[in-house]
Amino acid sequence: MPYITREDGNRFVIPSYRDVISAKRKSLLKKEILALSASYGEYITLRRKDATRYEVAFSPDAGYLLGESVWHNFKRPIDMVYCEAIPNTVEAILVVVKGGSVYLDGQFPIDSIPEELVVFRTQQNHFEIFVYGDIPISQIPVDGKFSFDESSVKSFTILDSPVFPTLPLVKPFQLQLVDPVLKSQGIGVFPIKPILIMVVVIGGIWGLIEFLSLHKKALPTVVVGVVNPYQLYTDTLTSPAPDNEIRSLLQQINLLLSMPGWTAKTLTYSEGTAVATVQSQGTKVATLMKWAKYNYATVNISPSSITVEISFPLLSREAPTTINALQDVIAAIIDRVSSIIPGNNVKLGSYTRYGSFTQVPITIKINEMSPAVLGLLAQQIKGLPLVLSDVSLTVNQGSLSGTLVFQALGS
Repeated sequence: MPYITREDGNRFVIPSYRDVISAKRKSLLKKEILALSASYGEYITLRRKDATRYEVAFSPDAGYLLGESVWHNFKRPIDMVYCEAIPNTVEAILVVVKGGSVYLDGQFPIDSIPEELVVFRTQQNHFEIFVYGDIPISQIPVDGKFSFDESSVKSFTILDSPVFPTLPLVKPFQLQLVDPVLKSQGIGVFPIKPILIMVVVIGGIWGLIEFLSLHKKALPTVVVGVVNPYQLYTDTLTSPAPDNEIRSLLQQINLLLSMPGWTAKTLTYSEGTAVATVQSQGTKVATLMKWAKYNYATVNISPSSITVEISFPLLSREAPTTINALQDVIAAIIDRVSSIIPGNNVKLGSYTRYGSFTQVPITIKINEMSPAVLGLLAQQIKGLPLVLSDVSLTVNQGSLSGTLVFQALGS
């Protein structure tokens, strides 16, 4: 469900997409936000993170962000887990915050809560944990319940009353239509003040040029052709960051796992398009097509299969300014992957030399892993000189197996 409606009528939304967008120019920022909005919904929140970065969330529904509202209520801890049983149901609200950003939020079946949290047993966090009601989370190991390692818990609080019924409505977390949000932030409006400053500066520069032209000596004109030996390296890495691609893909996987009456069996991904073969659990194709239309997906029917195709926009990262030794890059990948997927799950392909740099395919294998592992993998590879070239997965009762293929570049 993309939102939860409270008894007082206020709606708390689980956004279809969250990200931190970097843009030094507001005109470019507006272009990126509009492109993402076309895929993920016309309602957004936009909050400045620093001088050039904005936190943005998208949804097809109006309301207040669920995860951020709960996080704000508990004074914004760096790492947080909140779980609240919903009365007269077998579901609970779950919010997970990592590093000061909402990692997971939504309404989940109570018996699936341990599965959503198990991935955090392999990480070093200091969670402030808040729970209410009969939910499968305990402070100490108990049969049938999930408990965190003691080193991962900063505090554990059992609340006397639920938070959701009285959760404050925080204005910065209210999803609104794109256009008024951009205008309120001064994005996409006519910049009168900067233009006046520019006119004054240009006038000063022009006067200086006129003065210098009366006192300069003519210099010979020399045209020199320069070939950048690293141009191909730069062009290759001026592409979507693979960690952002994986996070976007993970959102689509979670969306596919929520299909009513249909199950995803296999999934492939390349260059912003995910294609899943699906199987009915007794539900009509018309239901699948209605779901696909609501979620901006396409259903393709062939003699051998039914597939769901979802495309999403990709934003290119900034051009690299340095080059790393390829062996250092490979070593970093192996170490980082092994920290979340124990065992020998990284395989190298053949090296190819391109003048000033070398490229090698790296295949990462996963087996019966929770989708949340992909989010951890995205975090581990962030900042590395990689290009995501192919993803091929099978889905079995919500667990993923298969391979992710990257191209690693270095000197």
